[in-house]
Amino acid sequence: MANSEYEYVKREFEFDRHLPASNWIVVRIDGCHFHRFSKIHAFEKPNDESALKLMNACATSMLEKFPDIVFAYGVSDEYSFVFREETEFYQRRESKILSLCVSYFTSVYVMKWKDFFPNKELREPPYFDGRVVCYPNMKTILDYLAWRQVDCHINNHYNTCFWMLVMSGKTEKEAQQTLKGTFSKDKNELLSQQFQINYDNEPAMFRKGSSVYREKVETKLKTDNYGNPIKRTRMAITVSNVDIIGPDFWERHQYILREEKYRYEYVKKFDNIHRLPRCNWAVVRISACQYDQFSLIHSFDKPNDETALRLMNASASLMMERFPDIIFAYGFNNEYSFVFQENTELYQRHERLILSSCSSCFTSFYMMKWKEIFPYKELVQPPQFDAEVLCYPKPKIVCDYLSWRQAECHNRNQYNTCFWMLVKSGIGENEAHEILKGTLSKDKNELLFQQFQMNYNNVPAMFRKGSCTYRQKVGKIAEVEDKGVAKEQWDVAVAHMDMGPEFWRKHPYIFNSK
Repeated sequence: MANSEYEYVKREFEFDRHLPASNWIVVRIDGCHFHRFSKIHAFEKPNDESALKLMNACATSMLEKFPDIVFAYGVSDEYSFVFREETEFYQRRESKILSLCVSYFTSVYVMKWKDFFPNKELREPPYFDGRVVCYPNMKTILDYLAWRQVDCHINNHYNTCFWMLVMSGKTEKEAQQTLKGTFSKDKNELLSQQFQINYDNEPAMFRKGSSVYREKVETKLKTDNYGNPIKRTRMAITVSNVDIIGPDFWERHQYILREEKYRYEYVKKFDNIHRLPRCNWAVVRISACQYDQFSLIHSFDKPNDETALRLMNASASLMMERFPDIIFAYGFNNEYSFVFQENTELYQRHERLILSSCSSCFTSFYMMKWKEIFPYKELVQPPQFDAEVLCYPKPKIVCDYLSWRQAECHNRNQYNTCFWMLVKSGIGENEAHEILKGTLSKDKNELLFQQFQMNYNNVPAMFRKGSCTYRQKVGKIAEVEDKGVAKEQWDVAVAHMDMGPEFWRKHPYIFNSK
């Protein structure tokens, strides 16, 4: 990208928000539209034990994947992950931390679904939004966790009463009216007198939520010459359903968090909301993380795997169906950029929610489309994607951004084509890098032609130009309720072409869509 005329779109508009130092970082992940999701998948009410255990398994995988997470707390379709105060995970870049967490959590959720629901098909892709909140000291961390557990108790207490009333024959509206204005003791009496239920005997996982952390355990290594066991203390990830509001738990686990007094009423003031500026086109760029390793594990073809690219395109098409405010998308290799219309009110332009839900939803589509695109290749490692949000005030700048990405596609693909042709010819990877060092585009074309009789311009356009995903008119349909008035029908198309002025002249409706 050096000396490119399009370089200014990065230099002048992209920025990284770094989280403040010496602050504990909490990433809270929350299911998107999980009322509908739980209904579609017939989750038990008021609590589905298998669904909660799946969430706990995902949280456990998060602690295994990200060592800087020291504690996690979850309830229902929500999980909070506490990163240690000194973490330098991704240099504390907010967009990286947030998008990676929701993406990996989603990926594991889909991958582990069959473990917890072996007889239930995943009928709709799950996805999650998230937010990052920074807390300046241990006191506020403890207060935050206490707040979430109090919220767990309040919600579960209400839901237990509500669903018992509904199951007894009341309508949902009648159940809401019955519980309106009731206190905790009123609900306990209702459960006891009408349903012979002692709320305190309900499973702790429902009442207290789930805490995930590393526990000190002793393991026997071997015995000495006298038959005495030789033990070693190690840290093992555990899930427990305990009271974390009072001091007892923290006194027993001082190595996790230091003991402080707690008060949880004021923690919300730290939850700052960043909204995207008005009258700007938002671009969400999603990129696969550790993709070299992922493609190696799954034996992707080099320099390009057409099937893997088709999977990315299929996921992008589904994104445009899920989010009507996306007017255009462009992708190549392991990345995709989604352009949202200028006046989108998605999540009230809440940056973190847009960022995390897009990252999570794309991951979910990628996971669920895998079997269809790769019917004979097992998914052995969960993919993960990071994302960032960019804002541009004019369509011309958005077009320049897309031209920059397409120029990057050409540069990378031309280099990779030369590199892998050299490697396949028997040259070592280090030597191939040295041969290509400092070469210009014309030098690479000559190398391909002279050594491998390959005309680079004949390489498939998908590899050279990337993929444009957008809506196009496919005809008209008659609407009976509109008295036969014809209505335009649009479909999502994927094409591989130059995004120069000619393309935009032929598709003026893209930036003029309402």
